Amino acid sequence: MSRKFGYILLLSLLIFSSCAKKRAIEGGEKLSSKSLKFLQNEIEENRLDYETFNARFNAKTDINNEKLSFKGTLKIKRDSIIWLSLTKLGGVEMIRLVLTKDSIKFINKWDKEYYLGTIDKINKLENVELSYLQIQDLLLGELIEYDPDEKFNTSHDNSTYLLTSRNKSNIRKATTIIEGDSLMEIDFEEKKLQKALEKNSESDFIIKNYYLLPDNFWLARQTINIVDVQQALDIIYDNYMIVEEKYPFAMNQFIRIASANKSSRIEIEYSEIQFNRDDSYPFKISSKYEPIKKRN
Repeated sequence: MSRKFGYILLLSLLIFSSCAKKRAIEGGEKLSSKSLKFLQNEIEENRLDYETFNARFNAKTDINNEKLSFKGTLKIKRDSIIWLSLTKLGGVEMIRLVLTKDSIKFINKWDKEYYLGTIDKINKLENVELSYLQIQDLLLGELIEYDPDEKFNTSHDNSTYLLTSRNKSNIRKATTIIEGDSLMEIDFEEKKLQKALEKNSESDFIIKNYYLLPDNFWLARQTINIVDVQQALDIIYDNYMIVEEKYPFAMNQFIRIASANKSSRIEIEYSEIQFNRDDSYPFKISSKYEPIKKRN
């Protein structure tokens, strides 16, 4: 996971830069305890087993106070290709993007320009580390940055089971984390934080929370917080449906990405979902288009 969210870069590329409502998960009596091994087995059982994914969606975004509504088509060939087309509500295509594990191709039909390059190049330009698999998991509602070999703490209330990454004691002592507006607000003790920075790797400062529904252990919410640089990702999943009598899928996703001085909100409503169909991933650049120039 990048210290500067790669997700912000991808979303900015797609829409050139609706508030996502936080959906309460109602529950009754407090849940019974479940072991970490049990919850991890349920996570593995619920992973999507597919070769291709195809869906249409409506989206509303608010990225640094720039609001936009659009429709789109998303196609994924697992671990290989993400193909995305965005259209204005009138049906005119604005953006087409093809992402692979090491390349990105992008057409901006508004301005008649395009980009052909590598993810590594974008990472260097934007000072991020953008991973294909992170984006794939985000779009499909899978657990992001989940490692079954990682150590987690478990807890529960009357609505969800929670897996929280274990962080070292010197990091916990250096920060006070308060839940606020669905993301984490962090206060630092400078001297303790400096010592923690010297003694720990970047990955040690990442706090991951995975919230699971009690009846079927589907993902209800996940948050990823990088405490030393105050960056956070929060995704809430709602309106699960069983697609093709096999695949549980959250038809509504509410995403918020935040840093100390930036905030992005995305609301996605999926429709017409299909798995494992034969598909094509067309990408053709008009001879009238110009390469995208780096903007200062």
